[in-house]
Amino acid sequence: MLIFGITFLFPVVLVALEMAGLVTPKQLLHSWRYAIIIITVAAAVFTPSGNPISMLVLAAPLIAFYFIAIGVGKLIKK
Repeated sequence: MLIFGITFLFPVVLVALEMAGLVTPKQLLHSWRYAIIIITVAAAVFTPSGNPISMLVLAAPLIAFYFIAIGVGKLIKK
């Protein structure tokens, strides 16, 4: 449960990095394929069981949050 809570801070960290100017939404959008692979591997490692459903429960929202963070970053840059 702790890992699930910590990983859901992921979009907050992404938006903070965008606001600090360390990454841009364009950079994040350009590397979306790598981000999905990294998120999926991290979800597989952090999932407490070998059940693929629980891995999907962790990975799917993180992938959605990744793209939402890109959208929020674009809104902030305007």
